[in-house]
Amino acid sequence: MEKKSGGFNSRIGLVMTLIGGSVGTGNIWRFPRMAALNGGGAFVIALIISSFVVALPILNGEMILGRATRHSGAGAFRDFAGKKYTWMGAYLVAICMIITAYYMAILGWVLKYLGMSITGSYYGKDLEEVFAKTTTGNFSTYVLFVIPILLLGYLLIKGIGTIEKANTFMIPALALICLVLAVRAITLPGSLEGVKYLFDIRAEYFLKPQTWLNALSQCSWSIGPGFCLTLAYAVFTEKKSDVSLNIAIQVFGNQSFAMLAGLMILPAVFAMSPSVDAAYAACASGNQGLTFVTLTGMFQHMPAGRLVAILFFVGLTFAAFSSAIGMCNVGMVFLMDLGWSRKRAVLASILFLLVVGTPSALSLKVFNNQDWVWGVALLLSTIFISVALLKYGLEKARQNFLLFPENEWKMGKWWNVCAGFVSPLLTGFMIVWWMIQTIEWFPDDWWNPANLDGLGTILLQTLALIAVLLLTNDKLAGAIKHRYFDGEHFPELPERE
Repeated sequence: MEKKSGGFNSRIGLVMTLIGGSVGTGNIWRFPRMAALNGGGAFVIALIISSFVVALPILNGEMILGRATRHSGAGAFRDFAGKKYTWMGAYLVAICMIITAYYMAILGWVLKYLGMSITGSYYGKDLEEVFAKTTTGNFSTYVLFVIPILLLGYLLIKGIGTIEKANTFMIPALALICLVLAVRAITLPGSLEGVKYLFDIRAEYFLKPQTWLNALSQCSWSIGPGFCLTLAYAVFTEKKSDVSLNIAIQVFGNQSFAMLAGLMILPAVFAMSPSVDAAYAACASGNQGLTFVTLTGMFQHMPAGRLVAILFFVGLTFAAFSSAIGMCNVGMVFLMDLGWSRKRAVLASILFLLVVGTPSALSLKVFNNQDWVWGVALLLSTIFISVALLKYGLEKARQNFLLFPENEWKMGKWWNVCAGFVSPLLTGFMIVWWMIQTIEWFPDDWWNPANLDGLGTILLQTLALIAVLLLTNDKLAGAIKHRYFDGEHFPELPERE
């Protein structure tokens, strides 16, 4: 099992792939409105701090687990933390694949709107009605949900080299599109008010817990610590490849795209809105309302608006698809750990996406429920990464894997504190905060699982998944075919075919 096969061909390809995995719709449709609603510059600073104390340490941990064990979630936890922790790794894989399934519905919407932007078919229409028809029971939207999944399957079957090439094209192209749109936005009359909302630091927001909690949520849902995506890509990295600096570039790249998205959306929203209050209301309308209602309305009245709309939805397509590749890779590697061939693992993964994602692709109500449930459930994954690192030993992990000569950024002991204690503690606060928020939204019905927006549905679905994984822990641990980790060193990249 010493023969190398299927690893990344270059550092730039690895970095582009890692950035592509992190950059997604959360950068483009969530960050700008969160910045506008949470103090602009104050939120940006809170997000940078959150990235440093949560995302950076945990993603370093993911890279360590994946490269040290050469396994996806379940196998990584089995070999790094111990057999009884296998279920935690399986939880990471399950959450990632469930999220990928309904996430592909978003890609279907985006492609549908790209087509409508080209033809101008939503011009002059009731945009809320157009969105409702697009997202509920629309056959053409469903076809556009299926096609990217099949393309995902093709890329994954071709191997990591093809994925690397795809991201090396898409991420620079996305950066160029975002830059062009940002320049267009800030040259609109009245756009400076939006720039001000993004960068103006309002000190009072630093004292609001909601600013920090929203920044932590943005960090978790956009950069993706605990998502298992970085962990699964780490399986294909060379044993002497840098860890910490590559992860830092991934985090910095993600935040750079978020800032570009802020510059291409907020100035345009403020320029095209009749008042500051109207612009603020547009940002408060939710991710879907801002993207598919507010912006499509603006495109109709903006000079060269149709071209801007086409570029915007092409960019959103690249952002969504680059993330989807990485997320689907998580499930594929997990099945290959069980001894499945690459082709069989890919076919099973895309079948899972089709089956589990279809209800969300056909019903916005189901989509919103799944996004709510598994978005909150994802937060536990960050805590599980910390548990694995604590079980192995934080200082031992730092000495063995973050201080080796090829690592260009040598992590200090601050990493131990953040990865083992600060990150899980802050994530725990986030989980409790979202639970309290939900109870406040539905004081009389929060416990009812039939309430698709309540806390009861989160608890029921999440606890059911955990119960299944706990009951199958030993069987799953025994089904993982190989053990590459010697407990002290990164092994060579093994032959996986």
